[in-house]
Amino acid sequence: MMLFKLSTRNIRKSMQNYLIYFATLILGVAIFYVFNALGSQTVMLKVSSNTEEIINLMNEAMSVVSVFVSVVLGFLVVYASTFLMKRRKKEFGIYLTLGMGKTQVAKILVIETLLIGVISLVIGLLLGIGISQGMSVVTANLFEADMTNFQFMVSTSAIIKTIIYFAIMYVIVMALDVIIVSRAKLINLLYAGAKAQKNHAKNPVVCVLVFIIAAILLGTAYYKVTAGVRTISDFQGLGIQIAKGIIGTFLVFWSVSGMLLAIVKRCRRFYYKGINSFSVKELGSRINTTVFSGGIICLLLFFTICILSSAMAIRNSMNHVLETCTPVDVQVSKLYSYDAAEDYDITGHNVEENLKSCDIDTSKLTDVTEMILYAPEEIRVGDFFGKAFAESGSEDYFKEASMETMHIGDYNAFVSSFGGTTIDLAEDEYVILCNYGEMEPRYNEGLAEGQTVTIKGKTYHPKYSTCVDGIVHISNSGVLLVPDSVDMSDCDFWYDIYSANYNTTDQTEVDALNEYYSDAHFYKLQEAKTEAALDEDGSYYSMNCETSKRLRDNSVGLTAMIVFIGIYLGVVFLISGAAILSLKELSEAADSKEKYRILRRIGVDEKKIRHSLLAQSGVFFAMPLLLAIVHSVFGMQTAMFILTAFGRGGLLGSILLAAAVILVIYGIYFVITYICSRKIISE
Repeated sequence: MMLFKLSTRNIRKSMQNYLIYFATLILGVAIFYVFNALGSQTVMLKVSSNTEEIINLMNEAMSVVSVFVSVVLGFLVVYASTFLMKRRKKEFGIYLTLGMGKTQVAKILVIETLLIGVISLVIGLLLGIGISQGMSVVTANLFEADMTNFQFMVSTSAIIKTIIYFAIMYVIVMALDVIIVSRAKLINLLYAGAKAQKNHAKNPVVCVLVFIIAAILLGTAYYKVTAGVRTISDFQGLGIQIAKGIIGTFLVFWSVSGMLLAIVKRCRRFYYKGINSFSVKELGSRINTTVFSGGIICLLLFFTICILSSAMAIRNSMNHVLETCTPVDVQVSKLYSYDAAEDYDITGHNVEENLKSCDIDTSKLTDVTEMILYAPEEIRVGDFFGKAFAESGSEDYFKEASMETMHIGDYNAFVSSFGGTTIDLAEDEYVILCNYGEMEPRYNEGLAEGQTVTIKGKTYHPKYSTCVDGIVHISNSGVLLVPDSVDMSDCDFWYDIYSANYNTTDQTEVDALNEYYSDAHFYKLQEAKTEAALDEDGSYYSMNCETSKRLRDNSVGLTAMIVFIGIYLGVVFLISGAAILSLKELSEAADSKEKYRILRRIGVDEKKIRHSLLAQSGVFFAMPLLLAIVHSVFGMQTAMFILTAFGRGGLLGSILLAAAVILVIYGIYFVITYICSRKIISE
């Protein structure tokens, strides 16, 4: 009982030390619960069977990610506990001096860890349960689900999982604390507070040279992942740039601590004003002793910015793709394949006849259009690229691939069926449709150069200097539109695309039609019928049916998975980086208490001391964030290049939203750290 009272008194007395520890544990528990409770929250949502399968897959993915997250949080909890142990070694030494045994001291630590763990778990779970209700609304919005059955819900399985994972962390922490106390010598415990971390002065000239090396490493890496991104052809090349970025980051932190004092000393008016000289030396000392942790924090913040921004950008980009690429309710694509020596006569083999031969009901369809995409041998994809792309060795595939080509009349008939914008072409003009971001700049460069194309001896010029964001089928990576007068009779057929809308607006009937055209029996029946479509000339066709609902469900499911995992990892990395930085700041404040006592003795007022501490803490927190932002400016350009596979748009808004999340959480840690540091130096 006495040990329990002593433990509770110690926690109350050392609350300024435990505040960051408490905040980190509570946020960790809450985040862990929220994302592991998604499975239970989505049970209440009314969704289609296809969406339900995607949600189940997402929940399985979240379970796998949670294992990684638990490891990250585990290391963070151990690190924070180690910091607290260093702060309290003298206290434990006094206990031993007063006659306590190491076993009793170990029991105090076990009781304290259990109390902190239980309190953090309870508060964190309550916070997580509250946040998870809002997360249900976000989930329903992402999956476009019906929330008529929504109710306040607590996930028992998520609570049990959270308790188990964090209980394991606490057991490890208790074991390490007991080992540290049992092996420590009394003399080392008593004089632990007098042993400040050594701070070796650095030669400013060496620091400048190291900073130049760091700038070269980072500058070349920045160039390679932006302007030179197309020269990176494999993961090894990308890995080299990542390694240069990591090494450059650590070298920047190593060099800045030595350069800072030398540079500021030259600004004599500033350096000798008030206690600025003290503040600058203290700040240089802090940076000097946190080179490794500062680099790690910077990289964690960089990953956080990129992960959060990219995850949210994918959501916005996919929304754009879905709005533009699903204009009709159902689309059947008939793909032709050929024997190399033969052509295929399509006469009498249109898609509607194929559907009827497969006993597929088309009576509920209206606004039916059918268009043919050709594969002319004389027109290659690479013919439309600009000089820079065309001369690149990585474009050999495109120099051989045939360009999808169709008549402008077929395209205009299709877009007219859903109120789209038609295009007028002169007899010597062409247009390229493209909504696939990675291909668009290649075409645009060629179009801007006025790239011409020759078809059967006649030359055609581009109508526009850029691609048209038109739609023929999903992920349209380039379709050439030519005048109807162009003779394609001797060209191979590539696609026969059959598009239609439902002739009803009744939601029950629409749902039934979506299920009918997406159901597995449709594909089984189709496969059985079309396998017999192999002709004597060696050519055959295969068919694929997609509904806009199915495409939306699949795209939304992928988007939701990426968004949730991105937010999950991003917030955990952010908490980890901010917590490590806070603990280092508190440790430095504890080591500098005597210096602040001396300042008070020589007459420095409390306001100037607090202002000095605030400036030091502000710069200390800002440095990793600023360098992470610089990294992100270039890293996000690479992310934009990669994200073109998902569409376009929404990146700026995503970056601003991610910045707001980072500033809120990072700012909370900064404020708590400053308040706790101020209490420490006032002891």
